[in-house]
Amino acid sequence: MIRLFSTKQLSPTQRQAFTSAGFSLEMEDFIEILPVAPIGAIPQADYFLFSSQNTLLSLAQNPYYAQLPHKRAFCVGEKTRQLLEQMGWEVLASFDYAKDLAPFLVEHYSEASFVFFCGAQRMNTLPNTLRAHHISLQEYIVYHTALTPKRLESPYDALLFFSPSAIESYLKDNEIGREKLICIGETTYAALPKGSQGYIAPRPTIEGVLECCISLFDN
Repeated sequence: MIRLFSTKQLSPTQRQAFTSAGFSLEMEDFIEILPVAPIGAIPQADYFLFSSQNTLLSLAQNPYYAQLPHKRAFCVGEKTRQLLEQMGWEVLASFDYAKDLAPFLVEHYSEASFVFFCGAQRMNTLPNTLRAHHISLQEYIVYHTALTPKRLESPYDALLFFSPSAIESYLKDNEIGREKLICIGETTYAALPKGSQGYIAPRPTIEGVLECCISLFDN
């Protein structure tokens, strides 16, 4: 049986999907999301921007969350959109990657103002693009990412990575061997060590990662 190791804890339903596809799956969290202390003022803008589910979940723990002036947003990621909508947000548009969202905002919302909720290690794509076009943008960091490295003793056929930080954490105590390295998206893939045997999921979701595993191992 093909042995996979996920550097992120998956839900019981997600884990069952891998098992049903014929894989043996083990998992550990290689990063921890730490919400920051409450922000000192209630953000004001025409729209809010979210780059991940972690951003929304961290923001929701802030006492100012209930006092936001509205719930109109743009976001990165299909799962982020689903979570926003479940929590009562109106999502005007979502894209798989920030590099696709940024030009959309420039083309269609150049006169609007934005608040970008993000993690401390956020990518520069959105802020750099919007500011280059003189679009009003405020940034609020709502969480930090802590590395939680662990040493793996057993060999695996593939490692599953869901963020650049997880790769950094993994490499603290482990080396890359012959395992196939399956990444949820382009940004994570770009963080792999040069020369590694990496693969990008066809969609930046857990389901996409499973599709990639099935394709690679022909289960």
